[in-house]
Amino acid sequence: MIIVCKGVVRNGRFRHCKFFHEGRWGDGELVEHQKFHESAGGPGFAWLGFDLSQPFGRYSGRDGKRT
Repeated sequence: MIIVCKGVVRNGRFRHCKFFHEGRWGDGELVEHQKFHESAGGPGFAWLGFDLSQPFGRYSGRDGKRT
């Protein structure tokens, strides 16, 4: 599975994070990335955590195009 970082909010402004990890929950790389964001915290700071990337679904045929 691919796990992505949701980013952070600093002083009311969202900041994107380009981190992604292909592995499992609890892997060392995820723990280190979480510590990185938590150490940068302070007033007006919030780390948004991790999320799973959304897979592309199968073709549904609902786009209005004819084949």
